Amino acid sequence: MSADHAVDTVGLALARAVTGDHVGGGMLLVPLIEAGRKSCYALAGMLAETASHIARQEQAPGAFGIRVDNTVTGRPASVDVLPPDVRFASQFVTAWANRDQATAWPLFKALADQAEATGGPELVDGILQLFAMAVTTAKAVLAEERARRNPTPED
Repeated sequence: MSADHAVDTVGLALARAVTGDHVGGGMLLVPLIEAGRKSCYALAGMLAETASHIARQEQAPGAFGIRVDNTVTGRPASVDVLPPDVRFASQFVTAWANRDQATAWPLFKALADQAEATGGPELVDGILQLFAMAVTTAKAVLAEERARRNPTPED
């Protein structure tokens, strides 16, 4: 699959999910995941780029970290308490937003190696979490754009 086709596919997947068809949008990503590590890493990067879009407008690379709080105590917690797919997606988006390929690639490789070794869904689950984060950001960007184009009387 060409790079342009991959970008178009991710855009279409995000558009479908933003309009309510999250499953259908996610299914469009399957060929990119199945095409191998290079394709899947590029997909992860595109999703992380989208997921971090708003944050990157407000901060410079290198400024991003992950804050995890214990919802019971309200105190800081380790990223290790997160479910594996959420932990991967959070760490990957943070590394990507910081333009830290020296961290992003090993995170991806470790997840892909684990999925390959176990035959499990770890890689797909991690990519789907990245997709969910990208969809959330895309919805926020769309809402901001709509508000900018159609201000309320109070604005």
